[in-house]
Amino acid sequence: MSSVEKQAGDWLGARLTRKEDLRLVTGQGRYLADLVLPGMLHALFVRSEYAHARIKSIDASEALALPGVVAVYTGADIKDSVKPMPQSVVLPNLPARYPTFWPLATDKVKFHGEPVALIVARDKYVAEDAAELVYVDYEELPVILDPERALAADSPLVHEEDGSNEIFAMTLTGGETPEGQAENAAEVEKIFQAADVVVSERFRVHRTGITPMEPRGVLCDWNDADGLTAWITTQRPHIDRLALIDILDIPGEQVRVIAPRDQGGGFGVKAPFYRENIMIAYAARALKRPVRWVESRYESLMNVGQERDQINDLEIAASKDGKLLAVRNHGLADNGVGTTGVYWGFVMPFLGAVELPNAYTWERGDVRLRVATTNKASLTPSRAFGHFPTRFALERAIDMVAHRIGMEPAELRRRNLVPSLPYTSVTNEYYDSGDFLRVWDNLLERADLPAFRAEQAAARKQGRHLGIGFACGVELSGVASELLVPMENQPGYGAATVRLDPRGKVMVFGGDAPGGQGHETTTAQVVASLFGIDPKDVVVTTGDTGTTPFGAGSIGARAGSYFVSAVANACQELQDKITRILAHDLQIEASRQHFEFKDGEVVYLGDSSKRKTFRDIVERIIMHPINMPEGEVGGLEWTAFFEAAKPMICFNADCCIVEVDVDSGNFEIRRWVTSEDVGTLINPNIVDGQMHGAIVQGLSNAMFEEFVYDEQGQQLSADFEHYKLATAADVPDIEITYAPTPCPHTPLGTRGIGEGRPSSVPGALTNAVCDALAPFGVELTELPLRPDRVWRALQAARGERR
Repeated sequence: MSSVEKQAGDWLGARLTRKEDLRLVTGQGRYLADLVLPGMLHALFVRSEYAHARIKSIDASEALALPGVVAVYTGADIKDSVKPMPQSVVLPNLPARYPTFWPLATDKVKFHGEPVALIVARDKYVAEDAAELVYVDYEELPVILDPERALAADSPLVHEEDGSNEIFAMTLTGGETPEGQAENAAEVEKIFQAADVVVSERFRVHRTGITPMEPRGVLCDWNDADGLTAWITTQRPHIDRLALIDILDIPGEQVRVIAPRDQGGGFGVKAPFYRENIMIAYAARALKRPVRWVESRYESLMNVGQERDQINDLEIAASKDGKLLAVRNHGLADNGVGTTGVYWGFVMPFLGAVELPNAYTWERGDVRLRVATTNKASLTPSRAFGHFPTRFALERAIDMVAHRIGMEPAELRRRNLVPSLPYTSVTNEYYDSGDFLRVWDNLLERADLPAFRAEQAAARKQGRHLGIGFACGVELSGVASELLVPMENQPGYGAATVRLDPRGKVMVFGGDAPGGQGHETTTAQVVASLFGIDPKDVVVTTGDTGTTPFGAGSIGARAGSYFVSAVANACQELQDKITRILAHDLQIEASRQHFEFKDGEVVYLGDSSKRKTFRDIVERIIMHPINMPEGEVGGLEWTAFFEAAKPMICFNADCCIVEVDVDSGNFEIRRWVTSEDVGTLINPNIVDGQMHGAIVQGLSNAMFEEFVYDEQGQQLSADFEHYKLATAADVPDIEITYAPTPCPHTPLGTRGIGEGRPSSVPGALTNAVCDALAPFGVELTELPLRPDRVWRALQAARGERR
């Protein structure tokens, strides 16, 4: 038994109060907008009023004449001195038409809100005034907003040089050759022809996503001796650094990127490499003064946080006894303009198609995807990366199968869950470990389905309509290099440096940049558990490319899987060294497994009188490296890298209970129960918070939020008056339960689950509403799920019955 296994119970699993919260709740957090440098200038982007227009000319003379304005840059000013994207570091290894673009629009604008000029001024008020004085002469062009229309042969082109609005297309089943794919499609068709039951529907999910509390921002400083230092609200500082090096042609040793210690959320929005970063760095270098840009909420809602936006024509073939036989899906995603580094809009729909089969066994699948560019803002990552729409479609269709054959939807799901792992899905996604049936049975036990059905029957006799809905989700637990390199051209390994100081304190350095998830606390618990010390003695530094090992970023639930695994491996190496030297000092033959790190001491298990305080042995090794074992040197610092042998997954399941008013279409969520497999829990408080936040986001996306464009491509929902978020009054209490199975591929048995968790929410919710309306035969296939849509479906169903 390793020391990691032996001591995993000391701090792991404790509901420790978050270390971050003291400074955050007392107003001592330092966000990007709190950072001020001497002589700092303020930047503001002038953005396009049109969704598609030729730029005939830009006149900034009046703006430049305004006192306090230092510089105005346009696309024409920077086109010859800044490389365009795409650049290799932000270019996925996926076959696509990658549009060429500069940080400022050059020849034409392609969506409402595209930056056309940058104002740099002494303060933000002068910059706002100057922006009103920049005159752009536009020639309006035809606007294309519908993805199906965009793929028509006579459609206007968003990117004329590409010759098509299809930015990406892929068949994800049947192998890589057209012949293999055609053969697979024919086999799937045979299954459908012979099936007892076929459900075929079109499912639509609107454009929605995530709105972090803190929008984006950049502060750049330049001096000729040290080069560029950039503070960026980013989840991926090391990736941003490489992109700035390549695009601005700055020597690598002269670029340092720092993600502020405190960020008000990210949830995927802060993972891409954005054009604004380039321009602020460019201006700081040109002016040799610090330049800061802080995004407004209006800019944020207009430009980022937009995802989902898919049509899925999905079919399921099943037997009358409830066996799911084959799934066929033709997906179409509205990519928007596609000018966002790393993701380009289509990477999310791609992963959503990969994860379409979910936790169910299928004999065959035919899964295809097309992605169209339109004159909207580019899709950007959001929690439930790409599979929010596909999972909604699949979970709804499975309920429809159950309704057709007269089977309890929960039982149909259980019969078709993958019974044992590892398993490879029909889209070739590898599921490494876990116990789906255990998670599902835990959910059913907590939900008490028989009791609910009795309550439902009694309520119907009273004219009340209760419903129950289920859904589940296989999610990535971190993103292995095996997937991340093709998907994003970037590695997936975790990395951490653990450094001990002579007073027995521990410093941990990680290149990923969290956004409020509690990484400082969970990392401290891991270190404290392994060294037998107090978490208060652990300090965690993240997101500074000048001090941390390379990290692919805080994405894909990497912290609980990849990052803490690297931390644990580094601690193990240091444990090895500490115990080798302590055994030498104690004049015994022993190695790490013969010692226990506990309560601030390192104790020899063979004789508890042979011990030393953790501080004393650390100080001895660092400060007094004499009389050492042969081959040993002083110092206690280790950088470890972690890469799982195979991609890893986690699993969750949801149960939702609603009551629907059939006269108005209003519905109330009466209960929400979950079952989670996150492997070894480091801190249940933090996991509970992650689950609460993810489920609330899923409900908010499904019921309230929607980005709306008018016929001219004007964004109409760029403020919180028109883009409604769920509040505490809109969501139920959420009962989080766990049925964990330790992951065999991580040193602590942990899994990460923060990324994809919202994806099962819309299916469970809509299934519950449809279950309540089962007497009317209502089947809902579109989001957002709002009372007016429920009411119209009821009227249509009542009309058919008449």
